[in-house]
Amino acid sequence: MKLIETLPNISEGKNIEIIEQIKHLSDKFERVWFISCRRDEYFNRSFISLVGDLPQIEEFLFQMVRLCIDKIDLRNHTGYHPRIGAVDVIPIIPLLSVNPQEANQLVERLSKRLAESLSLPIYLYENSAKTEKRKNINYIRKGEFEFLSKKMALPEWKPDFGPDTPHPTAGATVIGVRDFLISLEFHISTFDRWLAEQIRQELIINIPGSVFLERKQNSRFSLTINAKEGDISLYLLYSETKKIINHFGCEIEKVTLSSPLTGKLFLQSFRSLIGNLDGELFTIEEILLNNSEITKNMKVENKD
Repeated sequence: MKLIETLPNISEGKNIEIIEQIKHLSDKFERVWFISCRRDEYFNRSFISLVGDLPQIEEFLFQMVRLCIDKIDLRNHTGYHPRIGAVDVIPIIPLLSVNPQEANQLVERLSKRLAESLSLPIYLYENSAKTEKRKNINYIRKGEFEFLSKKMALPEWKPDFGPDTPHPTAGATVIGVRDFLISLEFHISTFDRWLAEQIRQELIINIPGSVFLERKQNSRFSLTINAKEGDISLYLLYSETKKIINHFGCEIEKVTLSSPLTGKLFLQSFRSLIGNLDGELFTIEEILLNNSEITKNMKVENKD
């Protein structure tokens, strides 16, 4: 079985009906699994995690974007998180038996179809980017939806697919293949924004990845860290972050997983903890999945 993980970020965190409709849509696909959804009303954004077989996840994503364009109007949208699109970003992550070329082919096909069928501008990022600058999603998001028309009038902001003007209500969407991302939100015991910002700056210097600061409803702060799987282990990410937070006299009250983790991440953390672990890292689940009846049946189907 060729499995892709995708984590669409949609610019809606208040209307639970839209999430329910996306969940219902995924149920129509035999080999697409809705893993989780984290809604944030302050960000006015939802972070959805899905896993699917290569061809089915492609069709699901097309239908999901079409649904979101019908339901979300960015002209009426406000939220703390920066965004340029109703479906702001669609990360594509090879999960099992999918090589980078296959993942990028999916991105190209999906981007072309969205652009041609829905008149939606598409920007490619991360491992799918055509230029070095566009690898960074924060660069693409500069100015957000409100300045997208002016930005796209410049030659250097021509999208990779689709029209040279934003979709009137859905803006533009960023799509690309990226590495698996470890995303942890640390809730810290301080009401002091200056202190929280000092911790953030220290994390930026010492932890590979991006760090976001947010004031929560209880007036305390949280720090969300996004780091690529290959840059740091889960164990080191947590232990180094804890060390820095404690250094400033604060405590970690709780940790929130912004997106699901794989068994392989825990194995890698165990290796970094032990230091001299020998042998290949794998999970029982991966072996069972690779040798399951459904996988064998799919291999037969693919030969026809």
